[in-house]
Amino acid sequence: MRSSDAQSVTARRSALRALVKLSVFFLAFILFVLLGSIFFVKTDLFARMMILEMQERNDLELVFVGSSIARDHFNVQRISEATGKRAFNASIPCLGLQGSIALTEELYRTNNPADIVLVVEPYTFETEREGIEAEDILMPWLSSVQTRIDYYKRLVAADGWYLDRLLLFRDFGAASPADILKTIGLRFFPHSTFRRLGNVAMDKGAKAVYQGSGFVRYETELRADSAVREKLQRVYTGWYYDLLPASKEMLLTYRDLLAAHGTNLLVFIYPNMTAHNLADPIFLGYNESLMRFCRKNGIDCVNFSLAKPELLPNLDRYYFDIYHLAGEGADIFSDAVARFLNLRYAGKDTSSLFYSSNGEYLDAIDYVTNVWLEKLLPGEEWNPAREQSPDMLSSQAPGWDIFLANCNHGPSVVPQYRFSALRADGSETFLTDWQEENVYSCPSGSLDALTIRIYARAPGREQETVWYDLTLSNPY
Repeated sequence: MRSSDAQSVTARRSALRALVKLSVFFLAFILFVLLGSIFFVKTDLFARMMILEMQERNDLELVFVGSSIARDHFNVQRISEATGKRAFNASIPCLGLQGSIALTEELYRTNNPADIVLVVEPYTFETEREGIEAEDILMPWLSSVQTRIDYYKRLVAADGWYLDRLLLFRDFGAASPADILKTIGLRFFPHSTFRRLGNVAMDKGAKAVYQGSGFVRYETELRADSAVREKLQRVYTGWYYDLLPASKEMLLTYRDLLAAHGTNLLVFIYPNMTAHNLADPIFLGYNESLMRFCRKNGIDCVNFSLAKPELLPNLDRYYFDIYHLAGEGADIFSDAVARFLNLRYAGKDTSSLFYSSNGEYLDAIDYVTNVWLEKLLPGEEWNPAREQSPDMLSSQAPGWDIFLANCNHGPSVVPQYRFSALRADGSETFLTDWQEENVYSCPSGSLDALTIRIYARAPGREQETVWYDLTLSNPY
């Protein structure tokens, strides 16, 4: 054999060996990814049972799709009983539009419901991205390879996280051998694994109970009072909510997916806590822009944040955190949803059950939801006095400590404030009587080491006083 021929054969063999090695590498990598997604991803117990139940049924008529808001707020047993429709919650915590499309495609493998309610919140649309934790929970249980691929493509189109989205267990993997055993058990022995694991005790003692049909009920006496008091202060961050182009495109894709299956689409905006609506001034406007977009594109959209009390009583006292309702609140909300749906099914006009605008809704809030107190930071360009009158501040004694109160309230309310000082032994000294002025000043340092408490109320609502504490030993 000539040397040139031998060299050619050697080169071909080398290329073939390299190709074989590369193929083996990719096959091993694919196997690694598949095994990782099966065994090393810490999945959500209730999400697994929901998807399994959805895959085993073929009788669903009314389905609520969305995040944990849909899973926890819609008591589908009550809704089914009231409407006569077999209802179901197809929901995954932190789900975005990408996941809603994939989950609905999975739903259509065994069911073809007449009605789907897409439950959204402004945070569904404030970013084009879906959190990796939602993919971590949903992706391992999708039956169709094509649905998985399409889901992955929609996710990476928004954020470009190709490896993070592919190798889920890098960030949201099992944290212990027990997690691995749980995931394996839920894949191969789901019913017995669920019976063994039972209900889930959440942080601070809230117990989550899976009651079937995708509904999770929170059995807890906890309420969000402290979170509202500490966190829901009105802050102008400059953040601007908008329907981003990819969000619009995905919502239209979702609309077209349902239309292709002959399913009616209804978009629900969930009822947000009153203090949250007031604390984030742009929140309600965002809901309004979503409703306009839906109307323009032939999508029915209902904003339950604008529901009147005759349809939906105020639910604020039933929230156990800023976003989620305890079981009693979910029951009340679900009864209102069922009533609304029954009126729609009967062809009745439901517009009178909702405020016609954000302004009408806000005018109906005739009370104070929460109050806060801040100490003026002398010489600082940004300080809590930014909303106060410079003339008023200049009238205070030079060098004195100045405390400023503010509160969330309806626009028709002129709030009243009362300042007091708390000592370590629990004794309280009132520093002012009830007044409309929201400023208190005193000689510098005279209140150090004390806790300043501010009370607020709406005139005529003396039984609904709210309060907030500012401890001066660590005021910032």
